[in-house]
Amino acid sequence: MFEIQYYRTAEGKCPVEDYLDDLSDRQVEKVLWTLRVVRELNPVPAQYLQKMSGTSDLWEIRISYAGNIFRLLGFVTAERRLILVHGFTKKTQKTPPKELSTAAARKKDHETREKR
Repeated sequence: MFEIQYYRTAEGKCPVEDYLDDLSDRQVEKVLWTLRVVRELNPVPAQYLQKMSGTSDLWEIRISYAGNIFRLLGFVTAERRLILVHGFTKKTQKTPPKELSTAAARKKDHETREKR
């Protein structure tokens, strides 16, 4: 059970909302349904939320719809908030390093600005 928040850049942009804006209405419905599962179920089934192996503390929300695989990456705070920092459509078995580095950089930016 998590409170879900979207990361915003210092300029106020929200990369996850921008990503969702590029999806079809039906795809967004499935993403929102999955976010509701993550927010309300305790424990959250691993098919929807999983800690990413090979990272220190990134998590992925996993969404499948009509043959497409969508991922929302984020991190969990001590207050059980899941801060979503990045979204992408997965086309390979393994998560591309570029997607992981984008999420890690946004996490670091968020934490740096939260400390101020």
